Amino acid sequence: MSQLKKVMSGLIFNKSRNKSFPKVYKSFLRKGQLEKGYKEMASLNLSLARTCIEADNDALSVCEEKLTECE
Repeated sequence: MSQLKKVMSGLIFNKSRNKSFPKVYKSFLRKGQLEKGYKEMASLNLSLARTCIEADNDALSVCEEKLTECE
């Protein structure tokens, strides 16, 4: 059962006051957009973290070389 169906199955609708469906649907769409956005940001953050760890490892290697030369 889809997430929207789960949300909708828990609601009781009154025919004269059927305004809750659009609100629930918009909320569902927003959550989907937020989830998509968070996944995209996670991918970007992982890429940046990998780049930074490579730079840190390079800097460490240079420092170790310099320290070895001093001994």
